[in-house]
Amino acid sequence: MNDSWIREMKAAIARLPTAAASPELLDRIHERLAANEHVILPLADPRLASARWRVAAAAVLVLATSAGLWFAWPTATLTAGDIQGELTLTPGTPRAGQTVQVAYRAPSTLIGRDRLILRARFRSTRDDAYQRTTSQVVAAQLTRAGGGLFRTTLRLPNSVVYAAFAVEDADGRIVDSNGRRLWELLVHDAEGRPTFDALMQRENDMMGRNWEEGYETARQLAALYPDRVGSWSNLFFYEKNVLGQSHLDSALDGHRTRLKAFHDRLARRASLTVDDLGDMFWYAMDVGDSVREAFWRSRLEREAPTSPLAVQNRALAIGARAWKDKDSVRALADLDRLWDEAGPAHGNLVYVGWSMAQRVGDSAGLVRWSAHYLVMNPRDSSWIATVFTRFPALREEGMQRLRRHLQGLEMLHDSRRALERTVEEQRAVDAASARQILVALGDALVASGRTTAGLDTLKLAVREGWDVSLFRRVAEIERSSGDTAGALRLLALAAADPATEEPTGASVDSAAWARLLQDGRGEMRRRLLDMAVRRGLPPAVRLEAAGGSAARLDSLTRDHVTFVAFWSRHCGPSLKELPALERLITRLRQQGVAIVTITDDERVSDDLQRFLADQKLTFPVYADPWREASRAFSQWGTPSYFVLDADGLVRFEDRELNHIPAEVAVLQ
Repeated sequence: MNDSWIREMKAAIARLPTAAASPELLDRIHERLAANEHVILPLADPRLASARWRVAAAAVLVLATSAGLWFAWPTATLTAGDIQGELTLTPGTPRAGQTVQVAYRAPSTLIGRDRLILRARFRSTRDDAYQRTTSQVVAAQLTRAGGGLFRTTLRLPNSVVYAAFAVEDADGRIVDSNGRRLWELLVHDAEGRPTFDALMQRENDMMGRNWEEGYETARQLAALYPDRVGSWSNLFFYEKNVLGQSHLDSALDGHRTRLKAFHDRLARRASLTVDDLGDMFWYAMDVGDSVREAFWRSRLEREAPTSPLAVQNRALAIGARAWKDKDSVRALADLDRLWDEAGPAHGNLVYVGWSMAQRVGDSAGLVRWSAHYLVMNPRDSSWIATVFTRFPALREEGMQRLRRHLQGLEMLHDSRRALERTVEEQRAVDAASARQILVALGDALVASGRTTAGLDTLKLAVREGWDVSLFRRVAEIERSSGDTAGALRLLALAAADPATEEPTGASVDSAAWARLLQDGRGEMRRRLLDMAVRRGLPPAVRLEAAGGSAARLDSLTRDHVTFVAFWSRHCGPSLKELPALERLITRLRQQGVAIVTITDDERVSDDLQRFLADQKLTFPVYADPWREASRAFSQWGTPSYFVLDADGLVRFEDRELNHIPAEVAVLQ
């Protein structure tokens, strides 16, 4: 595979015919842009291989890599009139610390700018999953180069192994995040392969963002680094969490055979790396090989007693003993000694120690372990402060911390703004965080006897947002303090929510209550629509119905407010909510709402239909074998709920079923 062949292929691709946009389409584009609606235009992603072919695909990848053809990450597709452009990084296989040339072909919404901003999230070898230890930075300014092209030069920090990018205008009003997928860069080795650490950090970045891409990365890691125990241990983790039990049953024997081969090769070695010891222990534990698990646990704790996994085992053992003998004070002292021995940055030690400190309720212990906790999880500082307010001796300290957080939220810090978010979207997120802090601060003031100050603070929290339980709590405090009129206004807000089962103002003059209730419904509509999004979905998203028949999402949702639920019979929270989901769907159907529920089963099999019948579930169920719906909604965990308006735009995304009736009501 030589350079001339690649150039010929690029030239051939460039000559492929393209269809011109119709005048009607262009008119629609301009209308939506004028209304500041940035809807992804009708372009479908290529079909993903179904799960049953993924193992074969991994084998092909091994053959390709052995021939020297390392895989390339997909580039963006330019869509007319949308906010999606094309970002190119040269070289595409950079080494650590290398200078990278960045070229960005702007879409129509950004093409008229003099400069654009390239924002990035950089990851080094030890960064955690779920963005716990990462932040966003301005990587460079892109300057106009003519013809809709913007350019810049970026030198990678030496420590960076993975980076994700987005492009935005100078004010952060328009963000091109490559259809929420972001653009990516992985550091490569001398052979042109993405490094092991780069792939591991890509997996960490995908945690909570795109589990399926995390799984695909784990497959690539195993294909490129088959001699690393961590590759297969990691792959098994994703197979359990993404593919489900049916795949796991067929894959388990292969993993156990591979574990035995690694054991036979490594067990005789007198000296192993900490990573090998930890990976062997974790792999054996994960596949359920208790004999080898015990062998590698013993070696790990003997040869690397302060390694993360060894410390985790010791911390969990202390926690289990405390649960059994009810001696939390002794356990906390043992955890303190373990911290002094092992040092910082041990995740499960932190979690066990912080939980034990709360159980003991010792002020010094809470302060000590909160400091340990915040080294690893600085973004949880407002939650730590809230916990402090629940302990009388620490309540004032907790309130001071909460006030500092409120002051910090008054200014927008781009480091905490996700790459996919605009400045306005981040302001909405910060406003929601501020409301939560106000609630915690108000509750703490009331608990400390300063009822008037607490009530004033809680009133600030209920001015925006929509929280029925909060309305009721504050109404009760107002009523007990003598403000009956204020209490009724809040109770009317609660009663306006369709999820409220009983009228709250029955004892009030009926005409006055009717007026309050009408005002409450108007306020609910205003507040919820202020919180709503306007996100388009790709057309022709395919689903599979019972019997293998195909269905298109847009045909199921056309001209109706639609409730979309992603659920799984292999997910505990999903299973627990199925009866409530059935009741909600029955209610929504009576209101003329279209219903689409999507299971993570590969198909609507006879076995699944028996499950539905056994659970007395009557709602329509579709499968997502091509993962087109998951990608369209950027949804990778269950349960997840969405409400679409009659134009097919996603307006609400939620995890709470009791929020859905109000969200539907304001769209009808």
